[in-house]
Amino acid sequence: MPDPSAPKDHRSRLLAGLAAALEQHHLSEIYTDDIAREASVSKRTFYEHFANKQECFLALYRENSARILQTLKDAVDQPELSLMERIERGAQAYLAEMQGQAPLMKRLYVDILALGAEGMQAKRHVVQQFADLLTALYEEERQKQPGLPPLKPELVLGIIAGLNELILFKIEDGEAEALLELAETSKLMILGSLQATLLQQAGGG
Repeated sequence: MPDPSAPKDHRSRLLAGLAAALEQHHLSEIYTDDIAREASVSKRTFYEHFANKQECFLALYRENSARILQTLKDAVDQPELSLMERIERGAQAYLAEMQGQAPLMKRLYVDILALGAEGMQAKRHVVQQFADLLTALYEEERQKQPGLPPLKPELVLGIIAGLNELILFKIEDGEAEALLELAETSKLMILGSLQATLLQQAGGG
């Protein structure tokens, strides 16, 4: 009997099917037959939407990242709070969302690295989106405090890339179910970078 909660359109069902398969196997161990079976569609239907499993994986990676980014945006959409309170809320929501789907996140974070240049491009695009959100958050604070200096784009990218590496280390160490432990570290990394920007301005450098 079909699952009434399953996605209705074939593309969404295929992405959900791949997600289910990834919770048990590496991408290298999964075949298009497995994805189609998990999605309860034909193999022909799979190829109507994706050229191969790698393309399906990249679509899943992008859509999952977009959903997590939206969760983060919703969490920090509290302009009445201080910048650090918003950052703290964002870090908690972001890590909680990832921890809540730990088996899938482990595969997405690790298997994207096996897709070569295309995988790295997708990862870089996602990192840039999160960096843009942090920059926008900081710019909102600058509207309240015009004396704050702008953030250098390289610094913001470094913060996000560093946080992603911490998460990857945690996942590779078999601690994907404990990602929330990084919440305080994440907040301190961002705070430290902001303080460094302020100190540099105060020193005239």
